[in-house]
Amino acid sequence: ETDIAIFSLHAVKNVTTAEGGAICLNLPAPFDNAELYKELRMMSLNCQTKDAFSKSKAGGWRYDIVGLGMKINMADVNAAIGLAQIREYPELLKERKKVFNTYSKGFADCDWAVLPPSVDGEKESSYHIYALRIKGFTEEQRDHMIDEIAKSEVAVNVHFIPMPMLSFFNSLGYDIKDYPQAYENFKGEISLPIYPQLDEEQLSFIIKTVKSAYDKVTGDK
Repeated sequence: ETDIAIFSLHAVKNVTTAEGGAICLNLPAPFDNAELYKELRMMSLNCQTKDAFSKSKAGGWRYDIVGLGMKINMADVNAAIGLAQIREYPELLKERKKVFNTYSKGFADCDWAVLPPSVDGEKESSYHIYALRIKGFTEEQRDHMIDEIAKSEVAVNVHFIPMPMLSFFNSLGYDIKDYPQAYENFKGEISLPIYPQLDEEQLSFIIKTVKSAYDKVTGDK
């Protein structure tokens, strides 16, 4: 349990509303969860005291603006998508886990592959990302390998660029040299596609493509 949990429900997430997110409140006394929920809803609607549904009721048209808010409320159609996803989530998670385990089995014989863990005691991965790491690779070699993978039209990613390497945070004085472990994790990382619709044939092709790309980058035959 936690006091506040914030979820991204972007299109690539395990549960999606196409775009948007959710805030879950479970604050202890003396906090009033109902009041905070009401305040957050109002802030998401330009600090309007009434939403469109409330204003549509007979005689309920009058509203007020009581602060400086934002227009970031979730549309009903997006919420409907999310509710349907939540109902299907046990099956979606099962399929994600199957993809994850297929990758781990496919790269188990590669001494250059650092496989991501999935279970640690009572904790288990959400299987959102398959973060493959290439042992001993430089950032340049990793990028070269991604280019080779792309030639086969397999879309891979990198999670994530360390914040000190991003222009805004670098301009604030953060230096990646002060975060060697973050850079070590980043420089050889390649995130492989992981979503429920991937079938065995596609997974086999991805695994073969990644192995071939490694061979090309390192010159192995």
